[in-house]
Amino acid sequence: VTPAASMGLHDLPPFPIPVDKFIEEVESDNASTAAQCCAAFATLATKVPVPRDFRGACRSVMELVERTGNGFGRATKESASAAMAALLACVPGADKHMVQRGVVGKLVAIAVADEEDGEGNETPAAADGTSGTTRRGGVDGMRSLTLNALECIRILAASEHGVSELMKNDEAMDFATRRCDGGDARIAECACDVLCALASRGVAHRTRVKNVGGVGALARALARHGGADEEVALRALLGLAMTCAQDADAQAELVRVDGAVPALLAAQRSGRDAACGISKDLWGSIGKNQTLKKAAMEALRADVERARLVESA
Repeated sequence: VTPAASMGLHDLPPFPIPVDKFIEEVESDNASTAAQCCAAFATLATKVPVPRDFRGACRSVMELVERTGNGFGRATKESASAAMAALLACVPGADKHMVQRGVVGKLVAIAVADEEDGEGNETPAAADGTSGTTRRGGVDGMRSLTLNALECIRILAASEHGVSELMKNDEAMDFATRRCDGGDARIAECACDVLCALASRGVAHRTRVKNVGGVGALARALARHGGADEEVALRALLGLAMTCAQDADAQAELVRVDGAVPALLAAQRSGRDAACGISKDLWGSIGKNQTLKKAAMEALRADVERARLVESA
C-alpha cells in the first residue's frame, strides 16, 4: 500500500527534502554528502509521496552514478542507483527523462564494471531499503549495483518509455537473462522479475523475451533455485507460463534445460498453491505433445540416475 493510498490527500505529510536542496546535495563536491542524500531519498520515497517536481533531479542523479575521483566511487554509485529506482517508481515522467538520457546503458555499464571489479564489502543503500551489509558480498561478485540496476530496468519494463527501450536494447535484455540463474537468489529473483514484467505487456513483448533467450534463462533459474527459494521459483514459473503457453518450441526449450523438468515436477508437488497451479498447467501442456512428453520423461529418468550415482559415490 502506498503512503497516498493509506491516508487522505489532506493528511499527507510534505516531502522533507525540497527538490532544489536535493539537487544541490547530489551535485555536491563532497562524495559523502551526495551518497547520504541519495540514500536518504531512496528510503523516504518508500514512506512519503514524492513531489512531481523531482523529475528535475533525474539529470543530477544520473550524472552522479557515473562520477569518479575525489571520493566518488562505488558508494555514490550504489546510493545514486537506489535513488534512480525511487525516482522511476514514484515520479511520473521520470522514465521519459531517464530513457532520453540513456539510463539503461549507463546502469548496465556500471553494474558490469562493479561485478568485474569485485572489491570492497560495504554499501550505504540498496533499492529495496535493505542494509548494505546484507546486500554486498553476494555470490559470483554480484552486488548492490547489479540489484539496483535490475530493479530500475524492472520498473522501466512497466512504463511506456521504458518498455519501448527494452524492446530494442539487446544489451539490457542480455544483462537480465544472464543473471536469472546466478548464485545469488536475490539477483536471480530480480532478473526473473525483469523478464516477467516485459512478458506481461503483450504478445510482442513475450516474443521479445523468447527471442533473447528468456525461456532458457527462466528454466535455469527454476532448476537452480526452485527447490530452495520460493520467490525465485514463483517468478520463474510465472515467466515460463507467459512464454511457453501454447508454444511447442518454447516448451521444447524448457524441457532441454538440465534440471528444469524435475524442478517443474517438484513445484507441482510443493504444496504451494500458486506454484502448484502454474507448474500443473505447464506440465499439462507439455504432456499433450507426445514428443515433448517423451523428452520430459527422459529428463526425469536422467535426473534419477544422476541422484543414484551421487548416492553411490
